[in-house]
Amino acid sequence: MQRPRWNERGMCLAEAMIALAAGAMVLSATIQALNHFERRLWGQLDTMARHQDLRIGMRIMEEELRLAGTSAVLPEAGPGAAVLNAGSQEIVFAANLDGLTATVTQPAVPGQQGLTVNNGSAWPKGKQIVVCGGERCAESRLARDGRATSLSLTGPLGHAFPVGSTVAVSNQVRYYLKQDGRGRATLMRQVDGGANPLVGDVASFRLRYVDREGMPTQEPARVARVRMELAVGDGGRVFASEVGFRAT
Repeated sequence: MQRPRWNERGMCLAEAMIALAAGAMVLSATIQALNHFERRLWGQLDTMARHQDLRIGMRIMEEELRLAGTSAVLPEAGPGAAVLNAGSQEIVFAANLDGLTATVTQPAVPGQQGLTVNNGSAWPKGKQIVVCGGERCAESRLARDGRATSLSLTGPLGHAFPVGSTVAVSNQVRYYLKQDGRGRATLMRQVDGGANPLVGDVASFRLRYVDREGMPTQEPARVARVRMELAVGDGGRVFASEVGFRAT
């Protein structure tokens, strides 16, 4: 009769194979658990990153919306005069994003293609400007980079402006939702023609508008506050914020 084969420690071959199989099962279960944990961890990190991008994007949008109407417009026009389009997923408005302002130091006459100012440095070529004095405003565009005491315009002034008139850069800002060919949506930010993605993987985006009396409105000229609602990823959490124009 054959006797069972034993290893050096006295364990038979069958027992060793059973132990190895059990160990392999435990190892496989451990690896699966680790993979599941890793997927959950990366999913949580991805969600956190998307929410962080959303918060940063909304903060930028809030700060720029507050500046709507800060270009040199007539006071009686109100900040709503700076809103060019008020859609449910798009807003276009004028604002002086960098706070570039100057004062006219010599009288300007109709037909003149330049302004003498107290500070025109760092005003970029091609930017739209607004000149306001007395009871009127006029728009123009810079023909070249501004200088310390002068601004060159692409066209002649149509009106006279006295000393003390204000000049300001007027940026055109647009926020809108863009979808690619796969149906993925991105919140875009466009300033003076150049557009860049602000928040990706957008699940929902909605803009609502109210006037100075707190009543809902869709008329750009009546807008005084904007309510934003934005969600990313699975859309389970909606971030909301309401912003009033600083010039109100």
